[in-house]
Amino acid sequence: MKFSNLLPELQFSQPSLQDQFQKQHERFVAAFPGWSIQSTRRKIVANYWFDVILQNYFKLLVPGSILVLLFSKLPIAILVSGLAFGGLLLFFALFFSLYLPFYHIEFLPYLDTYVEANKRSQFEGIQECKKQQYSVVSLMLIQHILMEMAGLERPLINTASAQLLAKQYGVSVKSISPALQLILQGDWNRKSIRKRTEILDDFETAKEHFRQLSETRAIHILEKLQNKILQ
Repeated sequence: MKFSNLLPELQFSQPSLQDQFQKQHERFVAAFPGWSIQSTRRKIVANYWFDVILQNYFKLLVPGSILVLLFSKLPIAILVSGLAFGGLLLFFALFFSLYLPFYHIEFLPYLDTYVEANKRSQFEGIQECKKQQYSVVSLMLIQHILMEMAGLERPLINTASAQLLAKQYGVSVKSISPALQLILQGDWNRKSIRKRTEILDDFETAKEHFRQLSETRAIHILEKLQNKILQ
């Protein structure tokens, strides 16, 4: 007989745990924005021990105790002490023969499987968002063309300019300076075929950005800059 047949109150299957986990996690995240997946896991585990298991135990204990009290002719004091001792023995017997094995053999593996799947899903979502974002070089190319078309002075390659641009685009300060050195000074490793390919991709991304805006002048400036940098 499976453990699940002895604990019908516990929805231990992966789809059931997934639904329970998702609902609880969304509820806690709505109340506490910084709530973590691991915190929800602890809540689910606590629910197993302090809700499901106790309910199952008392469903077994209470009916039996009532029957004993109704039909036994022993003094009430002896009955109460006997029931307390018997209830304690029952709990330890169920704990080591049913509740603890069930927890490790069925409940916990299903729960951890979904927790890992949830973490993996979040990571893949982040990676997908990163793929859809422009690279730092593409962003700086667009910035450079917009400033040139507006007749503004080129940004200086220093910490202050890097910090300002990092705040504007939400990227790392350290990634700004190499991108500016590439665009303004043509400074890059010309021996690297991979780097050349990356630069070509960045220019194509910037061109596509301006194509969608129907800015032919910007595309023309980009092509001239590309020829200058890659020569």
